[in-house]
Amino acid sequence: MYQDYPEKKIGELDIFVTDYVANGSFASLKENVTILEEKDYAYFIRNVDLKAKEFPRFVNQHSYEFLSKSKLVGGEVIISNVGDVGSVFLCPKLDGPMTLGNNMIMLTSPKHNNFLYLFFKSYIGQGKIDGITGGSAQPKFNKTDFKSLEINYPNDAQVDEFNEKTSPLLDMISKLDEENKRLTALRDSLLPKLMSGELDVSDLDI
Repeated sequence: MYQDYPEKKIGELDIFVTDYVANGSFASLKENVTILEEKDYAYFIRNVDLKAKEFPRFVNQHSYEFLSKSKLVGGEVIISNVGDVGSVFLCPKLDGPMTLGNNMIMLTSPKHNNFLYLFFKSYIGQGKIDGITGGSAQPKFNKTDFKSLEINYPNDAQVDEFNEKTSPLLDMISKLDEENKRLTALRDSLLPKLMSGELDVSDLDI
């Protein structure tokens, strides 16, 4: 049970927490980061892309190296902390380098990412996020307040058991997402041909 885990502050645990602005001032970010709409050196991962499961923004190599404090390898937990506060994702593993976009925080911990992902998607985790969210014009929370959150955190033996039960399910979800993406692309390529008559299916026995 979750309540059986000891309660500790996130900042006291072996959890690495970072965000886009950890790389420098807004002025230095504007000067050194170029976001592109054509494929380049690295993916620039945004909240909207994680929701759509499509990643159309990129940065060049200089930008990627400048954003060294928020590089991604896949499997990290990403939480939106401005605007669409509380959206929680597991970072996918794409076919190239990746870096974290703005208005999100990233957290990662050896062996604990599945627990952190499912915890912050749960009503308990969402309640914790709600407790540190402020802003009248635009909801938001900051990295410092996030690190002060107290959560019940499993030890290594407990998380091994947790991962044994949850990893196959999360892997299955990831594979189904990939299959859905493949089928969507196939539909989008076939439908115009069907509509134009280029592809004739009149002889098919359906």
